[in-house]
Amino acid sequence: MKTITKLLLICVVIMAGVSCSNDDDNKSTTLIFTPLAEISNSELLTYDIGVFGDPELTTITFQAENALISELRENEETGNIEYVYQATSGFIGTDRVHIQTETGPLGSPESSPVMIARITIQVSE
Repeated sequence: MKTITKLLLICVVIMAGVSCSNDDDNKSTTLIFTPLAEISNSELLTYDIGVFGDPELTTITFQAENALISELRENEETGNIEYVYQATSGFIGTDRVHIQTETGPLGSPESSPVMIARITIQVSE
């Protein structure tokens, strides 16, 4: 009887380990960075995001609230993704934007975040 109990206990532990296994082969690491950009109200900020992920799957997930211009552009010479920002006239203070880029077909299981940028923009006179 003790042998059967031990065998059942071993089977339960093995099954629990298999069912809780981590399938990391299909997942990617998410890189989050939080840069600070400082500009005057009259300047145009061009922030080079780089070549992370797929340009078609790079989106602004949290829009800057005090922006006349807040958009993503692809630099034709380098292929890098750039974030372009200009504050509304007269705005002085802090604004922020969140940008996410992914790889793989959008909405598919292969699509996963690879980079999130949370840019803080300090606008002065």
